Amino acid sequence: MPALPPIKNGGDQPTGFRKKPAAPKASAGTATKSKAAAKGGGDGKKTQIQYNPDVPMSKEELTAWRREMRRVRNRESAAASRRKVRDRIEELEDEVKTWKERYAEVMVKLSEAESKKKKGTKEEEVNV
Repeated sequence: MPALPPIKNGGDQPTGFRKKPAAPKASAGTATKSKAAAKGGGDGKKTQIQYNPDVPMSKEELTAWRREMRRVRNRESAAASRRKVRDRIEELEDEVKTWKERYAEVMVKLSEAESKKKKGTKEEEVNV
């Protein structure tokens, strides 16, 4: 099996994932983000990721490779979305549980107050 060429994308992304610079730079070399842009600041433009393999491929192979990479990204995005929905459902279930406990406490207090009221009216009738 032939050895694959080294990663040419700066090493921070997996092979085949290269970030396009937000704006063209005058100097030659690899594109990197500035510290302000890396923290979400800067000009507000999101850097795009190019999906180009480091191994030469035919047009059909490239199309299939990009399609597969898109499927992988979509699968990961869908899993993250499902995880987010599950977390939100758990939060809401906890909130429902809390409200049910509060409701039960209030109903107990209400029944105690009603029983005291009934007891007080019975005592008044006996004393008269």
